[in-house]
Amino acid sequence: MANNGSPSSAILYQNVDRTIVLLDIPKSISLAQGTLDYACTDKIYSSPPLEAPYPSTEPKSAKAKANILGTKVLIDSDLEFPTILLYQALEEIDHHWRGGWCLMRKISPFVTAGRSKKRKLLEAEDLSPSLHVGIAGPDLPKPLPVLSCSGAENPAVPPRNVEPNLGVSEEFSSPRKLSDPSTLPVNLTSAIHVCSNIRQFINRLVNNSCVTSVSLVHGGTSFRIPPNASFFMSKVTETTALIFSMGALTMYPSPSATAGSGQFDFILLDPPWRNRSAKRSAKYDTMCDMDPVALLQSLLGQHIAQDGLIACWITNNPRVRAAALEAFAAWEVQLIEEWAWLKTTVLGVPVTHIEGVWRQPFEILLLGKRVNEVGVHRQNPKKRVIVAVPDYHSRKPNLKGLIEPMLPARYRALEIFGRYVSAGWWVWGDEVLKYNWEGHWSKESEY
Repeated sequence: MANNGSPSSAILYQNVDRTIVLLDIPKSISLAQGTLDYACTDKIYSSPPLEAPYPSTEPKSAKAKANILGTKVLIDSDLEFPTILLYQALEEIDHHWRGGWCLMRKISPFVTAGRSKKRKLLEAEDLSPSLHVGIAGPDLPKPLPVLSCSGAENPAVPPRNVEPNLGVSEEFSSPRKLSDPSTLPVNLTSAIHVCSNIRQFINRLVNNSCVTSVSLVHGGTSFRIPPNASFFMSKVTETTALIFSMGALTMYPSPSATAGSGQFDFILLDPPWRNRSAKRSAKYDTMCDMDPVALLQSLLGQHIAQDGLIACWITNNPRVRAAALEAFAAWEVQLIEEWAWLKTTVLGVPVTHIEGVWRQPFEILLLGKRVNEVGVHRQNPKKRVIVAVPDYHSRKPNLKGLIEPMLPARYRALEIFGRYVSAGWWVWGDEVLKYNWEGHWSKESEY
């Protein structure tokens, strides 16, 4: 029997074999902040759900389309995600699901008025109060300038309605900084942890060993660290990778039932691939001059448990797919599944044409498994379709609720290039606390 969702789930609809899922993105993120014993009842602020598809950018004639296709690098048809499965997913959900294709949202107080057409198309996520005019509700404070943790000290106490810019500057990746004793791991053991400067946690593994959330407080700024969660706030480089490895071995010195010392049962990658149609803000640059996964090829192999899973978001660029699969091979990981996140409006209409030339309304997640010999007993990867109304354009569905049925009971999980911390998981990247800032959350009492 198909699952039509429950109040405690972000899954609105799921078929029997779990190959078609209708998911609510904001709720998937909120649920991942808590545990069964200590649930998160607050809601993350979101962008308004799309009510109509984006304006078409498709070529207006067959000749123009042919000219464009002639300049594109085509992927082998055997490797493409079958678009027929996307159409079938839409048809099945439409047949079984009654209602909007997402839940009610708490709209961010920083969503801008008078956005340009380009801005509306991108649904850019970094709507910093210092750069945009906010649409304030009756009880919402007016936006103020953003504080930066990568620049000079600000002597003033930061106001509570100001989003701190926690981007890690290049100076924190210097050999001198990385050899400093202050890079040793930090363990949070109290409900409120007051610090003199959030920047003191850059290039350090920070662990919340409590079964409840911890508030990391600096002046008037607070970040919620979920239960049993860890974060490593740094740029992903070969040098910081060494510190990360030492931290993993410090936290996990002994093997678990399914993973070795310093190893994880699941690793999720959301690399900042270079992509003309998915530009990120300057706060989280795409790695234009290098392959972001190549930087990790010599590192991750030692941190993936035998029979462990690794997932990687890719763009629809064939070169990106090839780079990800090359990394899989280096890690002795065999592709076992391929998931497509299909983006729709609240009425279930794809945000762009499914077979569009310039823009396609879906992103691909490659899911692999660590095996002894890559290629042995290889089978065609299983296909799944996740349908979800997009939120801010780079905020993907939280996969915790979808991947957990495939993991051991007491698993270890790591996300790389993440922008928030989830309960029980590790996250590594230079904006790991972005959406853990209290200003991105609406308290339960405010509903």
